[in-house]
Amino acid sequence: MRAQLLSVALVATLVSAEPWGHPSWQSKDSCIEFFVSVPVDTVTYPPLFPPFANQYEATENLLQSTSRTAPPATAVLGEPKNISTTFKISAKYCPPAGHGYGESVDTVLLLTHGLGFDKSYWSFEFPPGDPSKYSFTAHATPKGFATLSYDRLGCGSSEHLDPYNTIQAQIELATLISLTRLLREGKLHHSVPVPKKVVHVGHSWGSLLSNGLASAAGDLTDGIVLTGFSHLVIYQQWFLHSTGYHLASLNQPKRFGNFESGYLTWGDQVYNQYSFLTWPFFDPGVLKFAEDNKWPFTAGEFLTGGFVPVVSPGFKKPVLMMVAEFDLIFCGANCTGIVSGPAHQVFPDADLQIYEQPNTGHGMNLHFNATGWYDVVFDWVKSHDL
Repeated sequence: MRAQLLSVALVATLVSAEPWGHPSWQSKDSCIEFFVSVPVDTVTYPPLFPPFANQYEATENLLQSTSRTAPPATAVLGEPKNISTTFKISAKYCPPAGHGYGESVDTVLLLTHGLGFDKSYWSFEFPPGDPSKYSFTAHATPKGFATLSYDRLGCGSSEHLDPYNTIQAQIELATLISLTRLLREGKLHHSVPVPKKVVHVGHSWGSLLSNGLASAAGDLTDGIVLTGFSHLVIYQQWFLHSTGYHLASLNQPKRFGNFESGYLTWGDQVYNQYSFLTWPFFDPGVLKFAEDNKWPFTAGEFLTGGFVPVVSPGFKKPVLMMVAEFDLIFCGANCTGIVSGPAHQVFPDADLQIYEQPNTGHGMNLHFNATGWYDVVFDWVKSHDL
Protein backbone atom coordinates (compact mmCIF):
# COMPACT_ATOMS: atom_id res chain seq x y z
CA MET A 1 0.00 0.00 0.00
CA ARG A 2 1.43 3.31 -1.03
CA ALA A 3 2.63 5.62 1.74
CA GLN A 4 1.25 9.12 1.59
CA LEU A 5 3.13 12.00 3.16
CA LEU A 6 1.65 14.83 5.13
CA SER A 7 1.54 17.97 3.02
CA VAL A 8 4.46 20.35 3.18
CA ALA A 9 2.90 23.52 1.89
CA LEU A 10 -0.30 23.52 3.99
CA VAL A 11 1.38 25.48 6.16
CA ALA A 12 6.16 35.76 28.72
CA THR A 13 5.34 37.07 31.22
CA LEU A 14 4.34 35.01 34.25
CA VAL A 15 0.70 35.41 35.16
CA SER A 16 0.61 33.33 38.29
CA ALA A 17 2.35 30.41 39.91
CA GLU A 18 0.89 27.69 42.07
CA PRO A 19 3.54 25.34 43.49
CA TRP A 20 2.21 22.02 44.58
CA GLY A 21 3.78 19.00 46.17
CA HIS A 22 3.69 16.11 43.71
CA PRO A 23 6.54 13.78 44.58
CA SER A 24 8.36 12.16 41.70
CA TRP A 25 8.78 8.43 41.88
CA GLN A 26 12.12 7.42 43.40
CA SER A 27 12.89 11.00 44.40
CA LYS A 28 11.79 13.63 46.88
CA ASP A 29 11.60 16.36 44.28
CA SER A 30 8.32 18.07 43.54
CA CYS A 31 7.02 19.77 40.44
CA ILE A 32 5.63 23.24 40.05
CA GLU A 33 2.60 24.26 38.02
CA PHE A 34 2.18 27.79 36.75
CA PHE A 35 0.55 29.90 34.06
CA VAL A 36 2.58 31.69 31.45
CA SER A 37 1.53 34.29 28.89
CA VAL A 38 2.67 33.09 25.48
CA PRO A 39 2.71 35.67 22.66
CA VAL A 40 1.67 34.39 19.23
CA ASP A 41 1.78 36.08 15.84
CA THR A 42 0.45 33.86 13.05
CA VAL A 43 -2.66 33.35 10.90
CA THR A 44 -6.07 31.76 11.29
CA TYR A 45 -8.15 30.14 8.56
CA PRO A 46 -11.86 30.88 9.21
CA PRO A 47 -14.21 28.00 8.32
CA LEU A 48 -16.74 28.81 5.60
CA PHE A 49 -19.54 27.05 7.47
CA PRO A 50 -21.39 28.14 10.63
CA PRO A 51 -20.80 26.48 14.01
CA PHE A 52 -22.58 23.18 14.47
CA ALA A 53 -26.08 23.87 15.75
CA ASN A 54 -26.55 20.36 17.13
CA GLN A 55 -25.20 16.81 17.09
CA TYR A 56 -26.87 16.04 13.78
CA GLU A 57 -24.97 18.80 12.01
CA ALA A 58 -21.68 17.73 13.57
CA THR A 59 -22.05 14.11 12.49
CA GLU A 60 -23.15 15.12 9.00
CA ASN A 61 -20.08 17.35 8.72
CA LEU A 62 -17.91 14.34 9.59
CA LEU A 63 -19.68 12.26 6.95
CA GLN A 64 -19.24 14.90 4.26
CA SER A 65 -15.60 15.56 5.12
CA THR A 66 -14.62 11.88 5.01
CA SER A 67 -16.74 10.70 2.08
CA ARG A 68 -15.27 9.31 -1.12
CA THR A 69 -15.90 12.62 -2.88
CA ALA A 70 -14.98 14.90 0.01
CA PRO A 71 -13.31 18.18 -1.00
CA PRO A 72 -9.93 19.10 0.49
CA ALA A 73 -10.05 20.94 3.80
CA THR A 74 -8.88 24.10 2.05
CA ALA A 75 -12.19 24.19 0.16
CA VAL A 76 -14.10 24.89 3.38
CA LEU A 77 -11.64 27.44 4.77
CA GLY A 78 -11.48 31.14 4.03
CA GLU A 79 -8.47 33.29 3.30
CA PRO A 80 -5.93 33.47 6.15
CA LYS A 81 -6.28 36.30 8.63
CA ASN A 82 -3.51 37.60 10.85
CA ILE A 83 -3.78 36.87 14.54
CA SER A 84 -1.52 38.55 17.08
CA THR A 85 -2.39 37.79 20.66
CA THR A 86 -1.24 36.25 23.92
CA PHE A 87 -2.46 32.92 25.25
CA LYS A 88 -2.63 31.84 28.88
CA ILE A 89 -0.94 28.44 28.98
CA SER A 90 -0.77 26.09 31.96
CA ALA A 91 2.64 24.46 32.35
CA LYS A 92 4.34 22.07 34.74
CA TYR A 93 8.07 21.97 35.44
CA CYS A 94 9.77 19.05 37.17
CA PRO A 95 13.48 19.48 38.03
CA PRO A 96 15.87 16.53 38.00
CA ALA A 97 16.17 14.53 41.18
CA GLY A 98 18.43 16.35 43.62
CA HIS A 99 17.93 19.75 41.96
CA GLY A 100 16.07 22.65 43.48
CA TYR A 101 13.83 25.10 41.67
CA GLY A 102 15.80 27.46 39.47
CA GLU A 103 18.97 25.39 39.73
CA SER A 104 20.81 25.01 36.42
CA VAL A 105 20.06 21.90 34.38
CA ASP A 106 21.63 20.30 31.33
CA THR A 107 18.54 19.13 29.45
CA VAL A 108 14.85 19.90 29.51
CA LEU A 109 12.47 17.50 27.82
CA LEU A 110 9.64 19.67 26.47
CA LEU A 111 6.55 17.47 26.33
CA THR A 112 3.54 18.04 24.05
CA HIS A 113 0.52 15.77 24.50
CA GLY A 114 -1.83 14.52 21.82
CA LEU A 115 -5.57 14.68 21.17
CA GLY A 116 -7.84 13.41 23.92
CA PHE A 117 -5.43 14.23 26.74
CA ASP A 118 -4.01 17.14 28.68
CA LYS A 119 -0.49 17.39 30.09
CA SER A 120 -1.30 14.72 32.69
CA TYR A 121 -0.67 12.19 29.90
CA TRP A 122 3.01 12.57 30.79
CA SER A 123 2.43 12.07 34.53
CA PHE A 124 -0.37 9.52 34.35
CA GLU A 125 -0.95 7.84 37.70
CA PHE A 126 -2.87 4.61 38.08
CA PRO A 127 -3.95 3.64 40.57
CA PRO A 128 -4.30 7.37 41.39
CA GLY A 129 -1.29 8.46 43.40
CA ASP A 130 0.99 5.74 42.00
CA PRO A 131 3.41 7.12 39.35
CA SER A 132 5.51 3.96 39.07
CA LYS A 133 3.88 2.43 35.97
CA TYR A 134 2.68 5.18 33.65
CA SER A 135 4.41 8.45 34.55
CA PHE A 136 7.06 9.51 32.06
CA THR A 137 8.02 12.52 34.18
CA ALA A 138 8.44 10.46 37.35
CA HIS A 139 10.90 8.22 35.54
CA ALA A 140 12.72 11.08 33.78
CA THR A 141 13.73 13.10 36.83
CA PRO A 142 15.73 10.32 38.56
CA LYS A 143 17.60 9.91 35.25
CA GLY A 144 18.82 13.50 35.50
CA PHE A 145 16.34 15.14 33.13
CA ALA A 146 14.08 18.09 33.77
CA THR A 147 10.65 18.02 32.13
CA LEU A 148 8.36 20.80 30.98
CA SER A 149 4.85 19.75 30.04
CA TYR A 150 1.96 22.03 29.16
CA ASP A 151 -1.73 21.92 28.32
CA ARG A 152 -2.34 22.64 24.67
CA LEU A 153 -4.96 25.28 23.90
CA GLY A 154 -8.44 24.04 24.73
CA CYS A 155 -7.17 21.37 27.14
CA GLY A 156 -6.65 21.17 30.87
CA SER A 157 -6.11 24.52 32.56
CA SER A 158 -5.01 26.42 29.45
CA GLU A 159 -7.50 28.74 27.79
CA HIS A 160 -10.61 27.19 26.23
CA LEU A 161 -11.03 29.38 23.17
CA ASP A 162 -12.95 29.40 19.88
CA PRO A 163 -12.74 25.79 18.62
CA TYR A 164 -13.31 26.80 15.01
CA ASN A 165 -11.15 29.87 14.45
CA THR A 166 -8.54 29.87 17.23
CA ILE A 167 -7.67 26.32 18.20
CA GLN A 168 -6.10 25.40 14.88
CA ALA A 169 -2.97 23.42 14.14
CA GLN A 170 -0.77 26.25 12.88
CA ILE A 171 -1.73 28.36 15.91
CA GLU A 172 -0.78 25.53 18.25
CA LEU A 173 2.54 25.22 16.43
CA ALA A 174 3.16 28.94 16.87
CA THR A 175 2.36 28.52 20.57
CA LEU A 176 4.91 25.72 20.95
CA ILE A 177 7.56 27.76 19.13
CA SER A 178 6.92 30.79 21.35
CA LEU A 179 6.87 28.67 24.52
CA THR A 180 10.24 27.20 23.54
CA ARG A 181 11.71 30.66 23.02
CA LEU A 182 10.53 31.74 26.45
CA LEU A 183 12.16 28.65 27.96
CA ARG A 184 15.46 29.30 26.20
CA GLU A 185 15.40 32.96 27.22
CA GLY A 186 14.65 32.21 30.87
CA LYS A 187 11.28 33.98 30.77
CA LEU A 188 8.93 31.18 31.77
CA HIS A 189 9.15 31.32 35.55
CA HIS A 190 11.73 32.09 38.20
CA SER A 191 11.80 28.40 39.11
CA VAL A 192 12.61 27.31 35.55
CA PRO A 193 16.28 27.82 34.60
CA VAL A 194 17.67 28.32 31.12
CA PRO A 195 18.64 24.81 30.01
CA LYS A 196 21.77 23.97 28.09
CA LYS A 197 19.72 21.82 25.71
CA VAL A 198 16.07 21.31 24.84
CA VAL A 199 14.68 18.06 23.44
CA HIS A 200 11.11 18.15 22.17
CA VAL A 201 9.06 15.03 22.91
CA GLY A 202 5.58 14.64 21.48
CA HIS A 203 2.79 12.12 21.39
CA SER A 204 0.52 11.83 18.34
CA TRP A 205 -0.77 15.36 17.61
CA GLY A 206 1.99 16.61 19.90
CA SER A 207 4.48 14.78 17.68
CA LEU A 208 3.05 16.52 14.62
CA LEU A 209 3.63 19.86 16.35
CA SER A 210 7.16 18.87 17.43
CA ASN A 211 7.90 17.78 13.86
CA GLY A 212 6.54 21.12 12.70
CA LEU A 213 8.87 22.96 15.05
CA ALA A 214 11.85 21.07 13.63
CA SER A 215 10.76 22.13 10.14
CA ALA A 216 9.82 25.74 10.87
CA ALA A 217 12.18 26.67 13.72
CA GLY A 218 14.77 23.90 13.95
CA ASP A 219 17.28 26.15 15.69
CA LEU A 220 15.10 26.04 18.82
CA THR A 221 15.57 22.33 19.48
CA ASP A 222 18.54 20.03 19.99
CA GLY A 223 16.62 16.92 19.02
CA ILE A 224 13.09 15.59 18.73
CA VAL A 225 11.31 12.44 19.87
CA LEU A 226 8.10 11.59 18.01
CA THR A 227 5.99 8.96 19.78
CA GLY A 228 2.70 7.49 18.60
CA PHE A 229 3.29 8.98 15.18
CA SER A 230 4.21 8.29 11.58
CA HIS A 231 4.02 10.21 8.31
CA LEU A 232 1.31 7.94 6.94
CA VAL A 233 -2.06 9.71 6.76
CA ILE A 234 -4.25 7.18 4.99
CA TYR A 235 -5.38 5.50 8.22
CA GLN A 236 -6.38 8.60 10.17
CA GLN A 237 -9.92 8.56 8.81
CA TRP A 238 -10.46 5.38 10.83
CA PHE A 239 -10.00 7.48 13.95
CA LEU A 240 -12.27 10.24 12.64
CA HIS A 241 -15.02 7.73 11.86
CA SER A 242 -14.76 6.24 15.34
CA THR A 243 -15.39 9.60 17.01
CA GLY A 244 -18.74 10.26 15.34
CA TYR A 245 -17.92 13.89 16.13
CA HIS A 246 -19.67 13.59 19.48
CA LEU A 247 -20.25 17.04 20.95
CA ALA A 248 -18.19 17.17 24.14
CA SER A 249 -20.89 19.25 25.83
CA LEU A 250 -23.35 16.36 25.45
CA ASN A 251 -20.87 13.54 25.98
CA GLN A 252 -19.63 14.72 29.38
CA PRO A 253 -22.00 17.56 30.36
CA LYS A 254 -20.70 17.84 33.92
CA ARG A 255 -17.20 18.66 32.65
CA PHE A 256 -17.83 20.22 29.26
CA GLY A 257 -21.42 21.47 29.42
CA ASN A 258 -20.37 25.05 28.65
CA PHE A 259 -18.00 24.17 25.80
CA GLU A 260 -18.87 25.35 22.30
CA SER A 261 -20.11 22.90 19.68
CA GLY A 262 -16.72 22.76 17.95
CA TYR A 263 -15.27 20.83 20.90
CA LEU A 264 -15.57 17.18 19.93
CA THR A 265 -14.82 13.72 21.30
CA TRP A 266 -15.63 10.03 20.80
CA GLY A 267 -18.61 8.26 22.30
CA ASP A 268 -17.34 6.07 25.13
CA GLN A 269 -14.51 3.87 26.34
CA VAL A 270 -15.19 1.24 23.66
CA TYR A 271 -14.21 3.75 20.98
CA ASN A 272 -11.36 4.91 23.19
CA GLN A 273 -10.01 1.36 23.25
CA TYR A 274 -10.48 0.98 19.49
CA SER A 275 -8.30 3.99 18.70
CA PHE A 276 -5.81 4.06 21.55
CA LEU A 277 -5.33 0.68 23.24
CA THR A 278 -4.58 -2.91 22.25
CA TRP A 279 -5.99 -5.83 24.22
CA PRO A 280 -4.77 -7.69 26.25
CA PHE A 281 -1.86 -5.33 26.86
CA PHE A 282 -3.62 -2.81 29.13
CA ASP A 283 -5.46 -2.64 32.43
CA PRO A 284 -9.23 -2.05 31.98
CA GLY A 285 -9.03 0.30 34.94
CA VAL A 286 -6.57 2.46 33.00
CA LEU A 287 -8.99 2.62 30.08
CA LYS A 288 -11.86 3.72 32.32
CA PHE A 289 -9.68 6.29 34.07
CA ALA A 290 -8.49 7.69 30.74
CA GLU A 291 -12.05 7.89 29.42
CA ASP A 292 -13.33 9.62 32.54
CA ASN A 293 -10.55 12.19 32.30
CA LYS A 294 -10.33 12.70 28.52
CA TRP A 295 -10.23 16.12 26.87
CA PRO A 296 -11.91 17.20 23.63
CA PHE A 297 -10.28 18.03 20.33
CA THR A 298 -11.64 20.72 18.01
CA ALA A 299 -13.15 21.05 14.57
CA GLY A 300 -10.50 23.66 13.81
CA GLU A 301 -7.69 21.19 14.50
CA PHE A 302 -9.00 18.59 12.07
CA LEU A 303 -9.41 21.22 9.35
CA THR A 304 -5.89 22.62 9.64
CA GLY A 305 -3.57 19.72 10.46
CA GLY A 306 -2.18 19.91 6.96
CA PHE A 307 -0.92 23.44 7.54
CA VAL A 308 1.82 22.15 9.83
CA PRO A 309 5.04 21.77 7.80
CA VAL A 310 6.74 18.42 8.31
CA VAL A 311 9.31 17.84 5.56
CA SER A 312 12.60 19.03 7.04
CA PRO A 313 15.48 18.75 4.53
CA GLY A 314 17.69 21.16 6.46
CA PHE A 315 17.21 19.53 9.85
CA LYS A 316 20.40 17.63 10.70
CA LYS A 317 19.87 16.99 14.40
CA PRO A 318 18.89 13.71 16.06
CA VAL A 319 15.36 12.40 15.54
CA LEU A 320 13.86 9.40 17.34
CA MET A 321 10.59 8.14 15.91
CA MET A 322 8.81 5.72 18.22
CA VAL A 323 5.88 3.81 16.79
CA ALA A 324 3.52 1.46 18.57
CA GLU A 325 3.39 -2.00 17.01
CA PHE A 326 -0.42 -1.94 16.78
CA ASP A 327 -1.05 1.79 16.23
CA LEU A 328 -4.42 2.13 14.50
CA ILE A 329 -4.30 5.85 13.72
CA PHE A 330 -0.89 6.08 12.09
CA CYS A 331 -0.32 2.53 10.83
CA GLY A 332 -3.70 0.86 10.37
CA ALA A 333 -3.02 -1.29 13.47
CA ASN A 334 0.28 -2.73 12.19
CA CYS A 335 3.36 -0.48 12.04
CA THR A 336 5.86 -3.19 11.15
CA GLY A 337 7.80 -2.38 7.99
CA ILE A 338 5.86 0.67 6.75
CA VAL A 339 7.22 3.66 8.70
CA SER A 340 10.86 3.99 7.69
CA GLY A 341 10.44 5.00 4.04
CA PRO A 342 8.21 8.03 4.62
CA ALA A 343 10.23 9.05 7.69
CA HIS A 344 13.47 9.21 5.70
CA GLN A 345 11.73 11.32 3.05
CA VAL A 346 10.66 13.79 5.73
CA PHE A 347 14.07 13.83 7.45
CA PRO A 348 16.59 13.19 4.63
CA ASP A 349 19.50 14.83 6.46
CA ALA A 350 18.70 14.08 10.10
CA ASP A 351 20.28 11.49 12.37
CA LEU A 352 17.11 9.39 12.28
CA GLN A 353 16.39 6.32 14.38
CA ILE A 354 13.12 4.38 14.31
CA TYR A 355 11.98 2.20 17.21
CA GLU A 356 8.87 0.00 17.37
CA GLN A 357 7.39 -0.59 20.82
CA PRO A 358 5.92 -4.12 20.94
CA ASN A 359 2.51 -5.08 22.32
CA THR A 360 1.32 -1.49 22.30
CA GLY A 361 -1.44 0.56 20.69
CA HIS A 362 -1.53 4.25 19.82
CA GLY A 363 -1.82 5.42 23.43
CA MET A 364 1.68 4.20 24.21
CA ASN A 365 1.77 5.52 27.75
CA LEU A 366 -1.28 3.53 28.86
CA HIS A 367 0.02 0.00 28.24
CA PHE A 368 1.65 -2.42 30.66
CA ASN A 369 5.12 -1.98 29.14
CA ALA A 370 5.16 1.83 29.06
CA THR A 371 8.31 2.11 31.15
CA GLY A 372 10.17 0.17 28.47
CA TRP A 373 9.85 2.94 25.91
CA TYR A 374 10.75 5.53 28.57
CA ASP A 375 14.14 3.86 28.90
CA VAL A 376 14.60 3.83 25.13
CA VAL A 377 14.04 7.60 25.09
CA PHE A 378 16.41 8.27 27.99
CA ASP A 379 19.15 6.06 26.54
CA TRP A 380 18.76 7.69 23.13
CA VAL A 381 19.02 11.20 24.59
CA LYS A 382 22.16 10.28 26.52
CA SER A 383 23.74 8.46 23.57
CA HIS A 384 23.44 11.64 21.51
CA ASP A 385 24.87 13.79 24.31
CA LEU A 386 21.66 15.78 24.56
